[in-house]
Parts: sequence; C-alpha cells; structure tokens
Amino acid sequence: MRRKTALSLAAGTAFAAATAAALTLDAFVAGWPLEPPPGAEVYDVPLTAEVYAAAPSIDELAVLDADGTPLPFFRRSAPAPLTTEQRITLEASPLYADSAARAATIGVTTNVSGTSVTVTPGGGEARRIVGFVIDARTVTTAPSAFDLDWRALPQPFLLDVRIEHSPDFRAWRDVGGAGVAALAIGDGEVRHARVPVRPATGGYYRITANGGVEDWYLERATLVSTTALTATPQSVRVRPLAAGALPLDAATDAWYFDVGGSLPASSVTLAFADEPGWLRGDVAGSDSLAGPWMPIVSDTLFYKLAFEGRTFTTPPIGVGRRELRYWRVLPSGTARVSQLELTLTFPQEFLRVGARGSGPWWLVAGTLAEDAGPDPTFAAVWSEIAPTPRAVPIATLGAKREFGGSGARSASRPFPWRTAALWAVLIGGVLVVGGMAVRLAREMQRKPP
Repeated sequence: MRRKTALSLAAGTAFAAATAAALTLDAFVAGWPLEPPPGAEVYDVPLTAEVYAAAPSIDELAVLDADGTPLPFFRRSAPAPLTTEQRITLEASPLYADSAARAATIGVTTNVSGTSVTVTPGGGEARRIVGFVIDARTVTTAPSAFDLDWRALPQPFLLDVRIEHSPDFRAWRDVGGAGVAALAIGDGEVRHARVPVRPATGGYYRITANGGVEDWYLERATLVSTTALTATPQSVRVRPLAAGALPLDAATDAWYFDVGGSLPASSVTLAFADEPGWLRGDVAGSDSLAGPWMPIVSDTLFYKLAFEGRTFTTPPIGVGRRELRYWRVLPSGTARVSQLELTLTFPQEFLRVGARGSGPWWLVAGTLAEDAGPDPTFAAVWSEIAPTPRAVPIATLGAKREFGGSGARSASRPFPWRTAALWAVLIGGVLVVGGMAVRLAREMQRKPP
C-alpha cells in the first residue's frame, strides 16, 4: 500500500511539475518559511488569520521549493459545525419538605410523564419546595450540560443552581453548578439557563437553587450531550472602521468591520469593550465595502450586562461557513453602545501538500501568477488512494516575511503565453484533423463507383 501511495503521488506531482512554471518570491505579497516533517510524502500546512489576510482567495496561495517550483496542494476544510449536540427534554418534578424538623416519609410516584418525589414530615401540613427531580433512567447518553426552563417571573433575577446525580435515589453526588439568570433588556427578556455538568448516565438528577428568589419553579430541563470534533477553532476580534475608510454611500448608522481576509467564519458575536451595552440589529457580510451585502444574522439581540456582580454576554451565533472579509452591523431596534467590536470564530484548516524538491520551502500568499492555487489533479489522486481519513504530519510555519508587498497584486497581469500556446496547439490539431476529413471526403466523391 505504501508503494502504491508513493507511485500515485509521484505521478500526480510529476504532472504538476511538468505543467507549472517556476515562480519568484517577489511575485507574492508575503511568505512564511516552511519546515516539512522529515521523510513525509504528504504533509499539512496550517492556515492562520495572517495567511488569509495576505491572500484574498485560495487561488493566490502557493508552496514553493528552492527552485521556485510550486508544489501540488489542495485545501482540507474542517467539518462544520465544529460540534454536534443531542438534546433530550425531560419534565421536572418538585421536591417538597416541611420546615419542621421531624421524622419524614418519602413518596416516589412514576408515570408516563416522569417521576414525582414528595418528602413529607410526620404530621406536618405546610409544604415548601426545596428542589426538583429529573427522571433520566431512560437516557443512555451522558449529558455535558443542562438547559433549564422555568416559569416566567416579573423581575430580573440571578440564582446559583446545583445539580446532583444518583443512580438509585439514595446516594447523591455533586456533578455541576452555575449561575442562571433572567435579564430585562428594553421590552424583552434574556435568559442564561445553561449549567455544565460532569458526565453521568441514567438515574436521577436533583436540582436545587440558592438565591432568595421567591416562586422560582423549574418546569423542565433539556439534557445536552455534546460531541466535539477534531478541529480546533480560532478567533479574531476587530474594531469598526473609521468613517474616512468607508464608501461615500455607506450607511451612517451602521458599523463596518474589516477582518483582514476572507476568513471561513463559523460563528459571530459582538463585544462591548469596557462598559455594559446592548444592540438589536442585523449582521451582513461582503467581499467588498461597496457591497453587495449578504444577510447573515437578522434582528438579533447582542448584549453585555452586569448583574449582582456578574457579567453576562451574548454567546457566539453559528453562521455555517462564510468566507467573507467585510462585515456590517446595522441596528434594527434600540441600542446602547459605547464601544463595539466584532468577534469571528473560524475552524483550523490546512493545505495538504505533496512533498517534492529540496529546501528551503516557502508558503507564499497574494499574487497574480497563474501557476499559484490548488492542484485538482493532486486532490483527485489523494481521494483515490486515501478515501478514508488518515493521520498526516503537520509542517511548521516560521515568521512572516514581506516580499513583493501590495505591488505583487497591483501589477498588470502578464499575457498568458503558455495558455495561449496550448490553445494554439489544440486549435491547430483540430484544423489538421478537420482538413484531413474534408480531403478524405472529396477523394471518396471522385472515386468511380
């Protein structure tokens, strides 16, 4: 199998080498010295925000050997989304107790809607709720978090919630806790209701709250099981562009952001730098400040609030995969903003490179050269010899070096002599074959019957 792999890769890289011309480093905006893993036939090169900023698209990237010959590569995109969730919603049953310190009896009633647990002191009539119980005996996956759902209350509040687990309703162990809150912003309410827990399967969960909030009543809980994939996300945080950098027709009530390159964004959120604030608005993206603008998130509330000594912020909002450089935030409702920043999260992606040539090697970005960009032949060869995922070593990138600078992309595009010559040969061949066909047809017409 190793020999077959080597032969297939050699055929693919030989084809790429035969069709690619040598390139100079000055033909690119910038580059990074590359140290491939010793002895690797293929290796991965990590893509960073700095690389994306130097090349508007994957077509302006190249990996060069010491002779300036482009090595074949293709982009290996990370799966999206970065995590998968399984959600199971279960009803909560109140746990009652009497304030008197006397012997008590415990009653457990199980039916199709769940389990009801009652703790009743001997002879006591007044009862109070001391917690809630979730019957999770039918749940076979171990949750990583609980999303709690309680009856609406008129006032904002903050509660500390603890969650315990028991396989048999006898011995309880603490598995997690967090602060949950309902916050009023304008005419709306925002809930922070997720409580992380340590994994436990089946059995019962006991949920208790401390915080002095009267009439807090838990109605149900959603058990969230999260499976993390291998990709590790990265993020960038940028401030809005100054008014002088915007087009004349830019919306005066909007914020515009430049993240530096076409990052493959998977989630977006807004950050309110030092002071609390909120904004309800629309988020759009574009390849250019002049537009057109593509709607990404509509009429969404972003906020940063301080309540009872704690800070609550909007969690990141998933956007699928958006390869865009410019972003716009346009208010659609009330806003209280002092200083606004945009945060994008994007997955770690790689260039899968076919090893050849001798060092030093360079990853270079930003060019008008035709021989830059991915090699579809190499991608096809790799998909045939490695249809299932396999471990591939990762190369090391050094510090960024400036080469041709912005002039590498502003120079006039040279005439594509090699492509023109290829088309000339193809057209000439078609004319020769056509001429032969016409001549043969005439000879057949002159031939006597």
